[in-house]
Amino acid sequence: MGTFLLTGLLLFASSCGDLAAALPERPTPVPTLARLPSVTPVTPSPTPSVTPLPTLTPTPLPLRGTVAVTANVRSGPGTDFTPVGVFEAGAPVILVSRNGDWFEIIGPGELRGWMFLQVLEIDPTTAAAVPESDP
Repeated sequence: MGTFLLTGLLLFASSCGDLAAALPERPTPVPTLARLPSVTPVTPSPTPSVTPLPTLTPTPLPLRGTVAVTANVRSGPGTDFTPVGVFEAGAPVILVSRNGDWFEIIGPGELRGWMFLQVLEIDPTTAAAVPESDP
């Protein structure tokens, strides 16, 4: 009976064609993993250095005053200096420097000279901010 069974199986197998193709796929002893994509390392670029902004120095506004009474403009700080012009009361002046109570000014027409404190209207805070100079 053993041979009969064996013969039957052989006949059956030969009629099915390729026996290996008919069998289900056998698992491999080691699992097959999907291939991961390769990673190309990125070389970090250096961090750009921060360029500091230039420090802005504000341009000081000119110190200003007004002529209080019509008066001479002199070539230096004192009555010993010759007059170089006359400014009328109300004329605006830019205060350049001072020597004691005399102020070097620039007035209308860009005339530059010296005037005494008593003939000028100057805020005390402004007067204190005018730089001291030698004539």
